[in-house]
Amino acid sequence: MRCGLVIVAALLIAAPAASGARDQVTIQATPTAGAAPLHVTFTAVDVVGAHWDFGDGSGADGVTVEHVYAAGRWTAAATVRAADGSTATERVAIMAYGLTLSGPNPARYAHRAVFRGAVIPAERGVAVTLTGPSGRLGTARTEARGTYTIRARVKAPGQYLATSERASSAPLALRVLPKLVAGLAGDGARGSRYYFTARLLPSGAGVLAVRISRGNESLVDRTYGGSVRIKLDTRRLATYVIHVAVVPTEGYTATTRLLRANVVLPRLTVGRRGAAVAQLGDQLRRLHYAAPYGATFDGRMLDAVFAFQKVQGLPRTGIVDARFWRALASARTPIPRHGQPANHIEIYKGHQVLYVVRNSRVALIVPVSTAGLPGRFTPVGRFSIYRKVVGFDPSPLGTLYDPMYFTGGYAIHGNPSVPPYPASHGCVRVPMWVAPHLYATNPYGETVYVY
Repeated sequence: MRCGLVIVAALLIAAPAASGARDQVTIQATPTAGAAPLHVTFTAVDVVGAHWDFGDGSGADGVTVEHVYAAGRWTAAATVRAADGSTATERVAIMAYGLTLSGPNPARYAHRAVFRGAVIPAERGVAVTLTGPSGRLGTARTEARGTYTIRARVKAPGQYLATSERASSAPLALRVLPKLVAGLAGDGARGSRYYFTARLLPSGAGVLAVRISRGNESLVDRTYGGSVRIKLDTRRLATYVIHVAVVPTEGYTATTRLLRANVVLPRLTVGRRGAAVAQLGDQLRRLHYAAPYGATFDGRMLDAVFAFQKVQGLPRTGIVDARFWRALASARTPIPRHGQPANHIEIYKGHQVLYVVRNSRVALIVPVSTAGLPGRFTPVGRFSIYRKVVGFDPSPLGTLYDPMYFTGGYAIHGNPSVPPYPASHGCVRVPMWVAPHLYATNPYGETVYVY
């Protein structure tokens, strides 16, 4: 509300005692309240001079003066002088209302942004409304210290304004960071359909500058509209480096994404045939995993895949997928836990694998299955092979194939079932096709570590 205030100051002006006359003076302030910056006119009536202290550190002289107030509570004081030289001082309260507004700049598109501010002078319970280019975004009431918080989704750049019944904030020119969604469609298997896709939200926030390279070769370097879909060549193994950047329109800000697209060998499962299976076996054998030769993904290859997944900490799925190929490309042969004797066997129960160690290095990695039945266990410690039986050896818990006993009735032996998890009565199961090799290459007295 804008209003004027007239203050009547009854000043007793010294006069001759015989007459007893008194003169009366007034000061006026118009308006005394309103939104900052508040322009106030001050006037002193029936005086010959006045000095004004505006209460904000500034002042002026004159019967009529003007002053502009910033937001806040202020008290102006006037020292007036009558015609006979007498003086008096009067005061008037001025209320200049203000409202502040701040927010993230830039704000993320379609995300909730937090806007904050305060009313001046501080007052609890004042309703503050936030508006933007799309209209009203939210309302809050001020806390005890006059502060407020409004959370609103930002979808457009432009002027944002906070208003109350007494004042409005200065406009907040808000920029917006658009949402850039970029990714790859397909599994990247050689010979498959593989696409780079990108889209911009909102679509009018700019254009997409796309650069695609393969090694030192630049394949794509151009701009597109709000979305793009580019097919990648998968006829050979390769790595594509894809850089996409937003060239923003007015009010929006730039953003970028960097992707690497790997063309890898195809997804392999039991039953698959072809050169990719043969290459898989070659790479696993090079890392010292027990893996068969040939181009068929059979049960023996499945054993090798399980062993690799166990050692590398991958999910034990038995499936060779893009994650498997990536791990295979950077994998190293594990280091044995024990260095002496130079030739020994290690059973790593945590990974469910067996290491054949030669010259203190892992020479062969075989999947195993140790105790997993309730109440059963596989002992840990250092042992030695003390008994070997070629072929099948009947026992109370079943027939063992090519067993090598290392303590009590516990043996490393072949079994048709070697799942990727503990499942034995206590012995160390190995695949049937690997058991004869282990039997032939590990003599009596060979050290066996189980941990």
